[in-house]
Amino acid sequence: MKNMNEQIKISRLTNTNTLVIAFFCLIFGLISFIIRFYLNFSQELIPGVNGGYYPLQVRTLLAFGYLGFSDMPLLFYLNAMIIKIISLFGFAITDALILHVVKFTDSISIPLIVFPLFKMIRINTMSLPKSISLSIIGFSILSFNPLLLNSDLQKNSLAILFLMGFIAFASSFQQNKKRISIFLSTLFLILTGLTHFGTFSFALFYLFLTMVFLYRKKAVIPVLLIFTLGIMLIGIFDSSRFFRIFTFGLELFDKPALIYGALMPPDFILVLFSYILAVIGIITLRKKGGLMSNNQKAVLFSSIVCLLVLSFPLFGSEYFKRLSLFLFIPQIILMLTLAQFLKLGTLKTMAITFLTITLLSVLAIFGHPKEVVIDHEAYLNLKNLNSIISSDDKTIVIARHGLEWWTAWALKTKVAQDKAVDYNLLMNYNNIYFLNQKKGFNSGHERTLFHEPTFPENAGLIYSSDYFNVYKWKK
Repeated sequence: MKNMNEQIKISRLTNTNTLVIAFFCLIFGLISFIIRFYLNFSQELIPGVNGGYYPLQVRTLLAFGYLGFSDMPLLFYLNAMIIKIISLFGFAITDALILHVVKFTDSISIPLIVFPLFKMIRINTMSLPKSISLSIIGFSILSFNPLLLNSDLQKNSLAILFLMGFIAFASSFQQNKKRISIFLSTLFLILTGLTHFGTFSFALFYLFLTMVFLYRKKAVIPVLLIFTLGIMLIGIFDSSRFFRIFTFGLELFDKPALIYGALMPPDFILVLFSYILAVIGIITLRKKGGLMSNNQKAVLFSSIVCLLVLSFPLFGSEYFKRLSLFLFIPQIILMLTLAQFLKLGTLKTMAITFLTITLLSVLAIFGHPKEVVIDHEAYLNLKNLNSIISSDDKTIVIARHGLEWWTAWALKTKVAQDKAVDYNLLMNYNNIYFLNQKKGFNSGHERTLFHEPTFPENAGLIYSSDYFNVYKWKK
């Protein structure tokens, strides 16, 4: 009778914890959505270097049925489908509608992480103090990297949502061995691949580490098969990234981030925090590995390796920036797994640390939000260039990276960066223009690596304003 009463008490406690955690998942998700909605809609255009890329791809897809630039297509098709559905209710498909839909889907992607995260919390930490779970929930969608994944990193955001679904159902399968779990895990992995190359690569790396730890030699054939299928998937939709897989090692350590001063204060915090978590994970694995299941040890091992690799500061600046965006994922997974084996005092310290980083991240994002690459007046002047730059198939504009997207958006013309300039352009295009911006930059322009395009000596100035010079390459 006593045992039965204890079981009922435990069941009620678990149900209470479930409701509390579900409630806070929704609250944190709503806060994340409001912040991202504000950051996206507080400006006319979309902030960030690649802000103009997303509406441009969607508009091209709606107009011609294909993407203007080769890429993993799922996000663009999703946005195009939403716009088509809206148009069925009598709304015209305009540039404004495309911008609003693109902004909205980006605003909702990261907040939806709370759903797979809730499943992961139920698997790992339901019997622990709620402060641990709440700190992890807040950290997962409101810390620096999740907040940074907005506006011009939309493919990353949606792909990370799918990645979390993949990890959550993979963890569920390790517990219940149900076919539905492995089916959903596989489905989310495929969706990740169809959305973003980098996130898919991270998913395959994490899967590789986990399978090798669990199955050793038996994992070789399944891992090779998964990698082959993954590479084929990338090759179908994006040939440039497919070939980059085989050459990225040549650039991986080019201009190391630490040496070339590419690390900002948030980067140092994330690297230090990652190393501290990795050390705690290693110590716990050595001391309490005997109390863990093989699945738990595999998760810890994979998360530790991911933390050490993704936070390595001697990677090239560009690669470090891209890879470090994923750090919060192994940080979350590691903490969820460690929570069952750490002392209460250590857990409270970790919870306070997670909450502190989350609060600082929110303040930092509001203190220095992303800006559009050109201001409103410069954009209006850019639109006026349609009087001298035509939009036919034999016209192309060479512009600075970031500006080229809004040039194509405003003028409905083909665009490229100056690295694409060679004399073959003269064979393919009758009108080749070079666009140099003089004024109307965002406040962080001087810190970027992107320069105004250089032009051939026989390119003549055909237009000049306070904001732009336009040169035409003479044949």
